[in-house]
Amino acid sequence: MSALHFKIGKEYTLTKTFSESDVYLFAGIIGDFFPAHVNEEYCKRMPYGTRLVHGCLTFSLCSTVSGMAGVDSGHEIVAMGYDEIRFWKPVRIGDTVTATYRIIEVNEEKGKTTGECVMTNQFGEKVCSCRHYMKVIQPIAEVSQ
Repeated sequence: MSALHFKIGKEYTLTKTFSESDVYLFAGIIGDFFPAHVNEEYCKRMPYGTRLVHGCLTFSLCSTVSGMAGVDSGHEIVAMGYDEIRFWKPVRIGDTVTATYRIIEVNEEKGKTTGECVMTNQFGEKVCSCRHYMKVIQPIAEVSQ
């Protein structure tokens, strides 16, 4: 396999404000209509006082930024999984979340990378984090002169 085009420490970011329609569309797609996400009156009695964005929807931003890293490398890649997924703080409808993906390890021999993804809200508070693993399934074709 030729050299992998991933640089340790390189970062990829995406910022998104989660809207009410994001939450309702996501709830419909996955069938999760738990009241904490879709029932404002229910949420007024809860500690956070308002509806929360699904954790899985917040976490999904990691898929986007890890994909950015794969595309940037020029390799054909597949995700191998996530570890250490943590939800640190709630994300409310209207919150703006920035997902930052950083390459932390490159294994040339195995054609694998490890990334760390941290998502923060508009106040700079960490709301979600995880480790992500990718495998190169097709190296960049060598260009002949």
